[in-house]
Amino acid sequence: MAEEKAFAAMRIVMGIIFLVHGFAKLQKGMAAVAAIFAALGLPGWLAYPVTAVEIAGGLALILGIWARPAAWALAAVMAGAIATVKWEHGFMGQGGKTGYEFDLILLAVAVCVGVKQSEKRSG
Repeated sequence: MAEEKAFAAMRIVMGIIFLVHGFAKLQKGMAAVAAIFAALGLPGWLAYPVTAVEIAGGLALILGIWARPAAWALAAVMAGAIATVKWEHGFMGQGGKTGYEFDLILLAVAVCVGVKQSEKRSG
C-alpha cells in the first residue's frame, strides 16, 4: 500500500513538472518557442507536438488516466532533449548551459511509469 502511494506521488509530481513546462511554453508564445527550437538546430514545428505532449502527458500523469502511454511519450521527449540539446553540455552542464541530469531523472521516472504493471485486486 505504501509503495503504491509513493509511486502515485512520483507520477503526480512528474505530471506537474511537465504540465508547468508545457504551460510555460504557451505563455512564452509558440512562435518564440519554435524559434528557440530552430536556433538549437531542431525543426521549429517540433515545438508544437513537444508542448502538446508535455501538457496532455502531464495531465494524464496527474489524473492517472492513460498514464503509461503518456509516460512513454514523455520519455521520448526527454530522450530527444538529451540526445539533441543537452548531451554536449555534459551531465552537470558547462559554459552557462544546463546539463542533462534533470532530463535524465525525468526520463528514468517516465520509464518507470511506462513499465509499471497495474495491480489486479483479488476478490
